[in-house]
Amino acid sequence: MRIGLEFEKKDAAKYISHLDLQRAFSRAIRRSGLPVAFSAGFNPHYRVSFASALALGMESTCECVEMAVENDVSPDAFLSAIGKALPPGLYAKRAVRLADNAPKLMAAVREAEYKVIFEKAYLHEIKSVICDIIASREVVVKKTSKGDVKEIDIRSMIIMLDIINDECLRMRLAAAPSGSLKPGLIVEEIIKRTGNFAYQTIRTGLYAHAGGNAIDLLTACHE
Repeated sequence: MRIGLEFEKKDAAKYISHLDLQRAFSRAIRRSGLPVAFSAGFNPHYRVSFASALALGMESTCECVEMAVENDVSPDAFLSAIGKALPPGLYAKRAVRLADNAPKLMAAVREAEYKVIFEKAYLHEIKSVICDIIASREVVVKKTSKGDVKEIDIRSMIIMLDIINDECLRMRLAAAPSGSLKPGLIVEEIIKRTGNFAYQTIRTGLYAHAGGNAIDLLTACHE
């Protein structure tokens, strides 16, 4: 049996690395007493798998993790127990039973949604750049990987880009195992065309594909 958990990562917890996040969940599982299963082998560890790593320093309202459990436990009981055991900044929101035939969450995720809060003084310029990006057949940016700089076309990985209530930028980007786009690359491209401005990025959604549509990740995978 697998349980899928949605949680928030906020405040000081946004500076926890992915490795430290794994350790935080291991400690929380021990404190909670939940029957999470162990892996086999010489170095057993809890069978916990996160859907998508989050950039250090970014907050999220929608992180998803799955855990294999040895005994039957209701999602409500699981949510309550793990919620009480998590450290400050990690807040359990929702727990569901995952279908036996559902893929792992990290294999199912296809899109991620973000909210970028920016300085309103740049609203007009940002709107103009967004219109240009959406209308373009290609958007070529420079990406640094392991010390190498290369140019890539990111247009096909931009699923949605718009302004909400003249207050923040909303973007839906590809986040599949076969290829994903970091929101920072979009923001850097906007800044390059408008001028430097302060901003804050929050991840607000993770989605799978089902029937040709994007569906909330846990909703798509629950039994």
